[in-house]
Amino acid sequence: MEPVKRSSSAPSGSRKSAGQPPRKKKRKRSVAGALGGTLSYILLVLGVSLILATVAILVANDMFALVKDGTTVMLEFDEDLAPGEMARVLQENGLIKYRWIFTLFANLKDIENFSSGTFQLSASMDYGQMISTLQRESTYQETVDVTIPEGYTIAQIAELMEKARVCGSDDFIETANTYDFAHEMLEDVPMVENRLEGYLFPDTYEFYVNDRPVSVINKMLNNFVDKYTDEMIALTEEKGMTIAEVVNIASLIERECRIPDEQTMISGVIHNRLDNSDEYPYLDIDATLLYAIGHKEELTAEDLETDTPYNTRLYPGLPPTAICNPGISAMLAALQPAEHDYYYYVANPQTGAHVFSRTLEEHNRAVAEMRALDEE
Repeated sequence: MEPVKRSSSAPSGSRKSAGQPPRKKKRKRSVAGALGGTLSYILLVLGVSLILATVAILVANDMFALVKDGTTVMLEFDEDLAPGEMARVLQENGLIKYRWIFTLFANLKDIENFSSGTFQLSASMDYGQMISTLQRESTYQETVDVTIPEGYTIAQIAELMEKARVCGSDDFIETANTYDFAHEMLEDVPMVENRLEGYLFPDTYEFYVNDRPVSVINKMLNNFVDKYTDEMIALTEEKGMTIAEVVNIASLIERECRIPDEQTMISGVIHNRLDNSDEYPYLDIDATLLYAIGHKEELTAEDLETDTPYNTRLYPGLPPTAICNPGISAMLAALQPAEHDYYYYVANPQTGAHVFSRTLEEHNRAVAEMRALDEE
């Protein structure tokens, strides 16, 4: 009988097992290592704090204008701007440095939009001052002097306004045609195209840049009221005329006459034809047709047949509206025509003076003479 073999086993107190590596002993951190880590952390905190402090100083300087130059900028806005859009404009013009800070600042003040207008801003203003300035109607309004010559049309005046930066040409014309201005002399003037022709008094005006067309036109109409004196009103009533008729006739005189001394003579011809409409139904004035078709050096036979109420060869009496804005001398001439028996006139191409005739036969001879002079 073989003896029983005992299997070998580790002592009961041992935790080792076959194939398991021995565990490493933990090393204790040295004092120097601990101090080095703490110092690095402190330096990191100090560095971050320094950066944040620098940013805070820069932002505070921009917000409160602690140390900024006094750069002044004039800004013009044609439309309302949101805070973010305004911040971009201010930054582009060197007034602020941090768009997002300005936008946040404006939003905290519950500002939805900044109004259009012209504003004078300085980099020395803090954000609050800039916002207060931009919330006003217009802290600065540049002005320009505009001279409107006698005989200019509404279209020509509109171009002047646009070139002078007073207002847009199209806006000016649309307002003139559609806005119901509260002036007594316009009460009986129908709301038609060119209705204000003749009432925009020629003069030198001071206007605001980027002004409203209503304000601009109102200023000229007020000037008309001032210039059309009580004596002129009395004379208008005495003649049995309306102000509209005076203005209409004056505009014809202004356009037809190059020599001031002839204004009353031209007026006399127009009045003679209007007073004898049975025999002379048509005024036959080229200037009225040119108003409708545009300026030309010479009218063609086709032009003369143009079907427009401003063709006083086809339509009797005065044109629908004045054809320009006359000066005071032309209006006085319209009220005080020279008394004569002329019904025709033709201009001398060399001098601009007119030859007046009583009959068509005389007139035709004068026309032939003037054409001969023109060909010399």
